[in-house]
Amino acid sequence: MSAQERATEAAKPMDEASVKQAGRGFLIITAAKVWFLVTSAVIQLGLPIMLGSAEAFGVFKIITESIGLINMVMITGTLNAVSKLVSEQPDQAGRLVNMAVRMQLMLGVPVAALYALGAPWIAASFNDASLTPLLRLSALIILFYAFYAIFVGYFNGLKEFARQASLDFGFSTLKMLGIVGLVLLGFGVAGAVAGFVGAAGIICTVAGIWLFRRERVRRAQGLASPTLDKAQTRQAFKRLLNYLVLIMLYTFALNGLMRADFFVLKAIASGVPEHLSGMESLFSLMSNKFAGFYGAVLNVARIPYQGVIAVTFVIFPMISQATFSEDTGQTRAYVRSTLRYCSMLIAAVAMVLAFNADSIIGALYSSDYQAASVALSILSVSIIFFALFYVATTMIIGSGHPLAAVVIMGASLALSAVLNYVFLTRTHAEVMAAMSPVVPVAPTGDALSVVSAAAAQAEASANFAAPFLLRAPDYMQSAAIATTIAMVLGCLLSVGWLWRTFGAAPPWATLGRLVLAAGVLWGIDLVMPLPVSLVAEQGKVVYLAMVVGKMASMGVALLATLFFTREFTATDMARLKAVISKKKGKA
Repeated sequence: MSAQERATEAAKPMDEASVKQAGRGFLIITAAKVWFLVTSAVIQLGLPIMLGSAEAFGVFKIITESIGLINMVMITGTLNAVSKLVSEQPDQAGRLVNMAVRMQLMLGVPVAALYALGAPWIAASFNDASLTPLLRLSALIILFYAFYAIFVGYFNGLKEFARQASLDFGFSTLKMLGIVGLVLLGFGVAGAVAGFVGAAGIICTVAGIWLFRRERVRRAQGLASPTLDKAQTRQAFKRLLNYLVLIMLYTFALNGLMRADFFVLKAIASGVPEHLSGMESLFSLMSNKFAGFYGAVLNVARIPYQGVIAVTFVIFPMISQATFSEDTGQTRAYVRSTLRYCSMLIAAVAMVLAFNADSIIGALYSSDYQAASVALSILSVSIIFFALFYVATTMIIGSGHPLAAVVIMGASLALSAVLNYVFLTRTHAEVMAAMSPVVPVAPTGDALSVVSAAAAQAEASANFAAPFLLRAPDYMQSAAIATTIAMVLGCLLSVGWLWRTFGAAPPWATLGRLVLAAGVLWGIDLVMPLPVSLVAEQGKVVYLAMVVGKMASMGVALLATLFFTREFTATDMARLKAVISKKKGKA
């Protein structure tokens, strides 16, 4: 931090109670998110092996990314709306939950039904009718998420982070066991989707029971106010509905921005040009393979984003409470501290990923996934901006300005969709212009000629697919570049809004030191290269250990750089001690 930044922050520090509550809440929820990452790694790294092909894994990713767009709208929108209102009026928590349940009966249930009914049209948008039954099955996840989000929002709004984290732990475990278990039993992609559905149903039921019991205890302790009259109830319901609609619009734009490149890539790559008419099945196969490649690197690139979700869960109710009580100084302190710490957390993880993209792909996946290694380097940089963008817009919403967040996120989504369409359409046209159709080989009638014709047809298809597959990196790089441009714009707009509204300037000194740290990591990468060719020589396990060792070295070097450049201060150490210590102390 610069001297000016330190002086400004010292003028209005976060109080000790807030430091401890925020820090411990962050640690608890981060632990749950770490477990989520572990279980996700088992799923995302194991399924390509268990399902047996990149194409099958690509189908799974298409289903989960499609349902994820709606799921996240349900869970994030509902969770934030309930959390905000509960944090502002904790004595009315039970009544707010009842209102939210009635609202989801009118919103969540119809949306799940419409998704199931619209499955054929969704499948058609991907040029693959075989996706329809899987899309219909996954609609049940929307239904369960609609109510699960209410229960988690209740605990988050009351700042009961341990209970919230317990639900996260449970859901992650159930989902891993359900998906992996059914796939190992031989049910394939359908089993993976069914396992996801079962896990969502179980955790929704458990969360509802926990909430009912907790609210009964709160009432016995006198923490719940008497019932509101009809006019107050109507006003509270209207406020919840208005807020929920805005949050859901924001969440749709947020998750659309995260998935626009994936969806457009699949749709464009499966498009059959006129001169290649009749080869639809081959294009469907290749586009599923591309989706498998790109989906795999998205999983890795999103790791820093998963890390800051814990921050937003903690800071959201605190920002909401501060702005509700019109404490501008406290809000400014929250915003400034959150941006600074998140910048260090996100950049530290993302930069290590970016400098080791090809090695990570080589260590975790089969050799054909190397087609996406350059895209991973680009996406690892873009996720820095996206994660900060997400944190900033969460604070904008928490401060009571959801419309501003909707506009900024919506503009970024629109830009991403347009750029992805333009870039990928241009790439697809260039690739297809050099392609020649596979000429059908007709058998003469005897058994031998039938076999020969089939072999010739297969060889011709392989000869077509090989050059198509070689151009896979071009498709993925186009998608990654388009997405990065949109995410950078969104980050600048959202951080600028916070600066203008609360006077919380971006942490310029911190960003400068992170650039210096990037230079140090670049030097380490030059000194310690790990070419993917070493996989053949050393084997997967040894090579993975080498990659982990190199990444750990980079992590230590980055922390040392931030320490010696005085990015970590006495204030930071005091805050860390306040979080860890059980005794009262100065923060």
